[in-house]
Amino acid sequence: MRKLSELTKGDIREIKLVCFDVDGVTIKKGTDISEVKTPENTTLTVKTSNLSDEMRDKLIELKKYFFIAVSSGRSSLYLTKVYAELLWENCALISENGIFTLLSGKLLQHEYFDDKTLAKMAAIVVDLKGLEGKSKNFRAFEPKQFLITLHAWAEMPEVYEIVKKHDPEGEFYTWWNGEAFDIAPKRLNKGAGLKHLADQLGINLSQTIAIGNGPNDKDMIDAAGIGVTTDPKSVGGDFQTEGSEHLGGLELVDTLLKLVKE
Repeated sequence: MRKLSELTKGDIREIKLVCFDVDGVTIKKGTDISEVKTPENTTLTVKTSNLSDEMRDKLIELKKYFFIAVSSGRSSLYLTKVYAELLWENCALISENGIFTLLSGKLLQHEYFDDKTLAKMAAIVVDLKGLEGKSKNFRAFEPKQFLITLHAWAEMPEVYEIVKKHDPEGEFYTWWNGEAFDIAPKRLNKGAGLKHLADQLGINLSQTIAIGNGPNDKDMIDAAGIGVTTDPKSVGGDFQTEGSEHLGGLELVDTLLKLVKE
């Protein structure tokens, strides 16, 4: 891996698309989620950090030179709210680890799930819900359309057992990111999402840069023409940022803006 400061103008000569992860890359990592149920109602509270003014302004500046995308396990509704000021020109939002892309006023779903897959996902969710009250580490489900995201206080071996029980073929991934599990078919990931977007834009993956910091970013970083990691202990890449792991995306934006303005 090379240091990001070693990226050259020649390296980015053919780059047309830059894709950013969210948590720990463009906004501060960390989610505070809680769910309170009564016989009458349920209150779900999800607290995350905001996109900083500095990051927003620099991403808007970067859009003058590249098409930019944000790729996350978060829902499309969440991403639309956080990154609203970047939409719509020269920007796309890839949600639920590559299942959806919001582009040019359209929400594109990259695959229609067959009955077998839907039944498997439903069975997994039922058993995961059964852990509530039995495991001290169970927190809450984050609202998603298809991606199953269970927040927990610590990694829970029971989650892997449940997924294996309903998915003996090993068609699903189960990723723990330090605060939540993501569960979905392996064929739908951020790398596939990046390829779908590149196809929509009529460009080659070799003309892309992707930056991330966790297990759900590996496919995207590997697929991109230039892969950047902000946390080389968790995921590799062609380049690594040199500053704080938090908001490593800002380091990439600054580097790119400096190079295109030279």
